[in-house]
Amino acid sequence: MSSRTTKRSKSKSTPVRRRPRARGTPKWIQTQKDLDEVARRRCLMVLSVLSGERPVTEAIAEAQISRQLYYLLEDKALRAMIAVLTPSSTGESGVSVAESPAKRIAELEAKVSKLEKEKRRSERLLLLTRKIVRPGPIKTSSGGRPRRTSRSSRKGPASTTRGPKPSPASRATSATATTEPTTPSTPTPDGEAVQ
Repeated sequence: MSSRTTKRSKSKSTPVRRRPRARGTPKWIQTQKDLDEVARRRCLMVLSVLSGERPVTEAIAEAQISRQLYYLLEDKALRAMIAVLTPSSTGESGVSVAESPAKRIAELEAKVSKLEKEKRRSERLLLLTRKIVRPGPIKTSSGGRPRRTSRSSRKGPASTTRGPKPSPASRATSATATTEPTTPSTPTPDGEAVQ
């Protein structure tokens, strides 16, 4: 009897361990519609290998990829997990991975509608401009650069006043110059004018 009592006492003193339950794949990975199909398959493949459900050889044979590509995908997946799970980090865009494609699509649709409005506005402005600005010649009449009429037009607008009156001396000079007849001079070899 002593052997039976010792067995019972031993079993009472050691705690009973529950058998570990297998953790299934999260359901949202399999059911959510807006996830990329290739990304979903790759994620399930990496998770099944990392959990020990399947060996690498079996996973790459089923996926028909090289071993090098599998390890590259596994490395990228682990790096992304570490980046997202780092304390005080919410990921690249601040949303969970499951929400990001739907949110990105909504942002892009809003951007497209904004750009369509801007395009319609620009087309209306062009139409109004064509109605207001009448067609006409693009070049000047001579076909070259426009001519300038005088030097004074380059400097600024012409004067609107006549200026001061001439002095009495200049009036007398201009009066005599108009009354005296002028005769043309003929040049000579010595340089003197002959009249």
